[in-house]
Amino acid sequence: MPQRADARRNYERILAAASEAVAEKGAEASLDDIARRAGVGPGTLYRHFPTRQHLLDAVFHDRIVRLRDEAVRLLAEEPDPRAALGTWLRAFIEHLRVYRGLSDALKAIYDHGDQLMISSRDLLRWSVGTLLARAQEAGVVRTDIDPTDLLRLGHGAGTVCEPEPSGDERADRFVRLLMDGLGVGAATNP
Repeated sequence: MPQRADARRNYERILAAASEAVAEKGAEASLDDIARRAGVGPGTLYRHFPTRQHLLDAVFHDRIVRLRDEAVRLLAEEPDPRAALGTWLRAFIEHLRVYRGLSDALKAIYDHGDQLMISSRDLLRWSVGTLLARAQEAGVVRTDIDPTDLLRLGHGAGTVCEPEPSGDERADRFVRLLMDGLGVGAATNP
């Protein structure tokens, strides 16, 4: 049964408010604050998201959809496969850096049985896998790495970058290091 228009608007406002609150305060952001930011009562929040974990999963999934959309955009608009992969990795690291606390969910999605998390995992693998395969086929990225390796490397970089502005420089540096390590011939360098 389709969701009523007002219920859909409430869902979207709650999700946007939660995304903002988690970016500011981490995964422990106050649910009352999120409801207040969304302009809804706590009961409306809980009707859409019965638990904090349901809300965090939805925020996480929404961010992953945005990363998928970025991969689609890069595939269509960035002719350089290496640059496209680097740009996507930077967006992935930024996601982990800004949405601190949600990165713990990423560690668990490989084993998480929830359909939303399985969908998030599949979107992530498709996004990085498509960009990685394109770069490998172009001969600009080594072929002995797979999407899961790259997601784990990006996850490591994203979790050690601070959410403060100085973390931007570190994130950029990590992307350069990752891309250097992904270069053809990098596996044989000491």
